[in-house]
Amino acid sequence: MHVPRERASTLRGMEPVVRPITAAEAFDSPTFAALCDEYRDEALRCPRMFGALPDRAWYELCIAAGMLHPLGVFVGEELVGLCAVLITPVPHYDGRLIATTETLFVAEAHRAGGAGQRLLRAAEQVARDNGVDGLYVTAPSGGRLERILPHAGYIETNRIFFRELGE
Repeated sequence: MHVPRERASTLRGMEPVVRPITAAEAFDSPTFAALCDEYRDEALRCPRMFGALPDRAWYELCIAAGMLHPLGVFVGEELVGLCAVLITPVPHYDGRLIATTETLFVAEAHRAGGAGQRLLRAAEQVARDNGVDGLYVTAPSGGRLERILPHAGYIETNRIFFRELGE
């Protein structure tokens, strides 16, 4: 996400704040589209899966159902990062709940201040608050998050592979 130089210097000294957000706070934020673009550029592994903005109605439905718990990172009033924690039962584990990050992203211009670490810890707390014993975090292969997670106490448990089945 491009932040004008004069705006970046004003925001740089501010502490990032992580808090639960609504779908409206995310989708209506002036920085949302730019965050989605930057996220897509970093996570792009399957070009056909990405392109448009996320489906707001789906997010609202999942939030209302208690399955999705969105978090936002703010520097001042500006949304600079997002995490969506998806909590679902797993039938082959006796219906125990599992938490997975559906999204975990902080704009590159705001990563040095610990925003990502705060966002990750907030996602863990969401899982705990919902009776979940652990959190799966997905990270793009070869990306920065993949390198950071082992230092944050995460172990690699699976690898996810994708194959396009369309046209």
